[in-house]
Amino acid sequence: MYNILVVSEDPSPFSELTDHLRKEFFSVYHYGSDELFRSLDEIRQYDFILLHLDKENTENIMRIQEFKKRSVCPLYLFSEGHTHDQITELLGYGSEGHIELPFNASLVSARIKAVLRFLHQVKRGHPNIMRYGRLTLHIDNREVLIDGKHIPLTNVEFKIFQILVEHRETVVSKDKIIHYVWDEDSSATDNALGIHITRLRKKLSCEPNTDLIETVWGLGYRLNLSLCETHIKQ
Repeated sequence: MYNILVVSEDPSPFSELTDHLRKEFFSVYHYGSDELFRSLDEIRQYDFILLHLDKENTENIMRIQEFKKRSVCPLYLFSEGHTHDQITELLGYGSEGHIELPFNASLVSARIKAVLRFLHQVKRGHPNIMRYGRLTLHIDNREVLIDGKHIPLTNVEFKIFQILVEHRETVVSKDKIIHYVWDEDSSATDNALGIHITRLRKKLSCEPNTDLIETVWGLGYRLNLSLCETHIKQ
């Protein structure tokens, strides 16, 4: 599943596109630019960024540069009324495409999926594998190994573990995990998350009195990968 970030002060031009992508089981997140720029380090978790540009905003170039500095994923620009010369200049700062507003949601959705499909094919020869001591995480195969032995995880458990790994050694809020794992499902609660965390801890068992997944009271959860070096046991 891919994570798509839409950066726009007005999400309404992207509502139909969002519906198309979510039907394909993509997770779509909407942020205003000011809100997002307070936490730019989180951009690494996204697979595709859609940036809505203001025609007269002098900060457009700075925003493009900031995104490309912190992320290697494709960046598409959306705007209305820019001249060809202006679009050419904006593309020169590192974005991978430009789409004029208003746009056909089906066509743009297909274009995004085509780009992601191509990128997936390119990296097939280099599997997305993360190793931490005795623990190995195969992102593409959705598989977790400890000492080479497969640890069976449900889809929800794997997604929880994946977001914790991607933000390793930092605290991830409960709201962020819930939004990532369950998207817009209003039935997801802190209690449901806690149940899955408990199950994950049992499957990824540690030495007595140590937990690979730490609870940071009032904030969320943190993955202590330093424990993988010596304390994880099958």
